[in-house]
Amino acid sequence: MEEQKSFSQRVKETVIQCAYSYKHYYVEYEYLLCSQAFEKNEYYIVSAHEDNYLHLTGLHTNLDATSFFEKCYGGTLEETDFDFCKRGQNESEVKGSVRRKISALENINNFFAQNLYIEEGFRKNKVSCVIATSDNKITIGFSDGMYSRPKTLLKGNMLNMSTNQIDLILSKEKKDKTFNKIEYGNEEILSYYHKDIYHLISKNLI
Repeated sequence: MEEQKSFSQRVKETVIQCAYSYKHYYVEYEYLLCSQAFEKNEYYIVSAHEDNYLHLTGLHTNLDATSFFEKCYGGTLEETDFDFCKRGQNESEVKGSVRRKISALENINNFFAQNLYIEEGFRKNKVSCVIATSDNKITIGFSDGMYSRPKTLLKGNMLNMSTNQIDLILSKEKKDKTFNKIEYGNEEILSYYHKDIYHLISKNLI
């Protein structure tokens, strides 16, 4: 009979497995988002760093955020590297939150290559984000600034305005200067937003 894995072991294996997708889909790329629902900005640029990964797991660790990701990506993370202890929450509450986040984490791959819902000024419990996006399976909230960085990950669609959609999503590798691929949308939609983003997109894309 196969030995049943502990919760900590399942968590460890999931964050190690998902670190590869996070690195190659988020850290190495940037995404340009356009929507008629935007009121505060003409567009948003999503750009993730390795140290944003810890926020998405809900775990507590004594490692710094970059070291945590490196151990996940390298497959060397140990169960002793993290715990479920957070100020103001009992262990059961933290484990429940981690369980939902780990389930959502498995759905982050190719997130921006599909129809997405969007909300500016997103708030959930104590977390506030400049924008949050959802595909109805998961919700990712992003921080404010020149670049929007992943700040929180939730299971399901947690948006208050779940009818607002993203019209256009462009991508580029971080090493590239301009956005050069349409992930979602088409040339007609790109033409509509051209006046706002022409300085950010490749001439070849036009």
